[in-house]
Amino acid sequence: MCLCLGPTGSGKTSLLRKLQCVNVVDETTTAVPTVGTNIFHLRRGNIHIEIRELGGVMAPIWPKYFGGTNKIMYVVDASNLCQIAAAGVLLYTVLVDPQIKNVKRWT
Repeated sequence: MCLCLGPTGSGKTSLLRKLQCVNVVDETTTAVPTVGTNIFHLRRGNIHIEIRELGGVMAPIWPKYFGGTNKIMYVVDASNLCQIAAAGVLLYTVLVDPQIKNVKRWT
């Protein structure tokens, strides 16, 4: 299982929808902030990846989902200058968690 994490409003849902189907997301697409989790299934040839997106508001309980995780994708909206510092602190709290010391990280 891959976890997709990041602060609220960083574009996790939009990114995963775009990875699922390129034509689904365009300039008119809007997303509602995720409260809870979403599961996305990505297929590329013979490769199947199941990604669990956790909403940014759930950050305090993210560690409850770290068990059984073998990959982490962390999304940051680099155009939101007010969010970058907070996103860095949040990422650091994820990286120092002992439950994920052997997890591959996609950044």
